[in-house]
Amino acid sequence: MKRQFLNFICSAMVMCSLNAMAQADFPNKPITIVIPYSPGGVSDALGRGIAQKLSQDLKTQVVVENKAGGNTLIGASHVAKSTPDGYTLLLTAEATLTINPLIYAKLPYDVDKNFAPIVAIAQVPQSLIVSSKLGVATYQEFVGHVKKNPGKVSYATLGVGSTAHLNFEMFQRTVGLSMTDIPFKGASVAINDLIGGHVDAMIVSTGLIAAQSKSGSLRALANAGNKRSALLPDVPTFREIGVANFYPSSWFALLAPAGTPQDVIQKLNVSVNKIIKDDSLKTSLFDKFSLEAIGGTPEMLRVLIKSDAERMMPVVKDLGIKLD
Repeated sequence: MKRQFLNFICSAMVMCSLNAMAQADFPNKPITIVIPYSPGGVSDALGRGIAQKLSQDLKTQVVVENKAGGNTLIGASHVAKSTPDGYTLLLTAEATLTINPLIYAKLPYDVDKNFAPIVAIAQVPQSLIVSSKLGVATYQEFVGHVKKNPGKVSYATLGVGSTAHLNFEMFQRTVGLSMTDIPFKGASVAINDLIGGHVDAMIVSTGLIAAQSKSGSLRALANAGNKRSALLPDVPTFREIGVANFYPSSWFALLAPAGTPQDVIQKLNVSVNKIIKDDSLKTSLFDKFSLEAIGGTPEMLRVLIKSDAERMMPVVKDLGIKLD
């Protein structure tokens, strides 16, 4: 019995020593960043940009794997079940972490128990846009028009419980409006219908509608950034027009499976914080999509997840959203 105990202790010490050596040598093989969205969108472009810079900084291959489907559930659950060694990571938007837990009766992952926050990468300020065919040119004209026609003015969403849906619902409650929501399967389809005048308004990423706003096919009435967007410098912020307590924003973050060693988390955190300050990445990616770098500690990301979920919770409960 004593010999078995000593053998057990020796084995445990060897394993701990090997784990410590592996962590100290991190990374010593390719890292995979899972993106739970299809290729071609902002998340995909951001993920590939971060992966390229991480490869250079960590001196190892960093690849992107798109695992779309199930409203990000497929990709997120894959990472949640992966080995917690820092070689499989999740880059996702806020809906995976804050909205899905509120709207799904059952999730294949638990945000608190299955993920280790690494860093918040960037936020995507949203803009309130209207169809040029609605006949309003300013935010004040839009609000006046909606209040004169309660329930008759429509807004586009990307489905029940989507960020676009909840942001607009919060906007209505903040300003005191009553509008009708029209769900779409994607932002590009919704924007096309806005241009055609088939739907009247939408809150969407500034980078997606900057060109149409400049051409006049859409009108951007307000932007949710901390300052005016470089893409639309003539469009005021919500704060400027007097809606100081409404800040619709989408954001992206990097996470690992729960149980990933803290020194590995820290190494990744330091690297990404350095990367998002890179001038070449700012020009080629952040400015292009009107992204604002966030950065910070893993704990700051944990707080962001919690506060954003708390912000969304009253709206979700009020609307009675629950998906199977």
